Amino acid sequence: MSVKIRIKELAKGRKSYYLDIYQNGQRHYETLGIYTSKDDSAAVRKEKKLIVDRIRAERELELTGAEYGYTPKNKSKVNFIEYFKLFLDNYTGKDIRLVRYSLEKFLIFIDKNNKIKGHQGLKGQAKLDYLIAKSNKVPCNRINPKVCQEFADFLKHKSGLNGESPYNYFSKFKKLLKTAVRDGYFQSNPCEGVSVKRINGQLKKNILTKEELSILFNTDCGNAETKRAFLFSCFTGLGIAEIRKLKWSNIKNGKLDIKRAKTSQQILNTLPETAKKLLRKRGKTNDNIFSLPSDTAINKSIKVWVKNARIDKHITFYCARHTFAVLLLSSGTNLKTIADAMGQSSTRETIKYLNYIDEEKSKALKGLPNLF
Repeated sequence: MSVKIRIKELAKGRKSYYLDIYQNGQRHYETLGIYTSKDDSAAVRKEKKLIVDRIRAERELELTGAEYGYTPKNKSKVNFIEYFKLFLDNYTGKDIRLVRYSLEKFLIFIDKNNKIKGHQGLKGQAKLDYLIAKSNKVPCNRINPKVCQEFADFLKHKSGLNGESPYNYFSKFKKLLKTAVRDGYFQSNPCEGVSVKRINGQLKKNILTKEELSILFNTDCGNAETKRAFLFSCFTGLGIAEIRKLKWSNIKNGKLDIKRAKTSQQILNTLPETAKKLLRKRGKTNDNIFSLPSDTAINKSIKVWVKNARIDKHITFYCARHTFAVLLLSSGTNLKTIADAMGQSSTRETIKYLNYIDEEKSKALKGLPNLF
């Protein structure tokens, strides 16, 4: 095992220090973010070199200690919350929102005595920032297999999540810990052997039938704009995020042209006649097509609206997107076309709609009379 200092020549006489690390037959490099320039004085250059030497020595000590099962105290006592936040800040994957929600749920979980108040009315980044600011320090050495198992159980049973969300959030938590092990904050992964079972191919949201859509269309809703947006979503598959930012510039020659907020996949669909009529009179290019209240207010309006229509189903705005998929599938549309129409990158998510159709067919067949 060796840790050596290397220097990379940069433009305009600048130089960058980095570490060349060879361990267990593998070599990798770590940048230090320390640079020198031709304008640096001899004293400055000497000071920077001393810093680099100290970093090299500390890194060598960490790696040597790791070989004998030792985690330096300075790392084992680092605030795990701060490390989690740093991981989030440097995360570049398209699923960064899952990392953010994983951190949010972990902060709520770790606050076992419910000392943090006032976050319930907050959303998004504001909620996360508030939780971080109010949280207590959680040293890395407190994160053990028991805590990991308790967090997994919390996500499954006490977080209010359903569907694949517990699995998705915990998978990001495990990815974080894997990175922390590599960075020397843990000798071994405390999440090893702990898992949240993935729910594959099951549709957890209720679906509206053609008949129920017709009933809703002819039933008054407390918020007319919510009604119009929900029905538009049933015939386009747009989620609430796309509906909120939908402008007239996204409607071109009878076609819908917008990116799915969750996946950044392009959606380019011909609008059905019903969807066109729900748009009403065309406005200015940059005008929003819908003016909606908060998500909570929307779902409250939908709940009352569905109840008044005497439809015995738990319906939220997101059910409109699922309804769109099942309507297409029922009409004979293939999975790849449905995935494209919904802005999904693959048919992996779309398969659950096929399973739903099969389940409904099975129920219908079981309901046939027995003549013998």
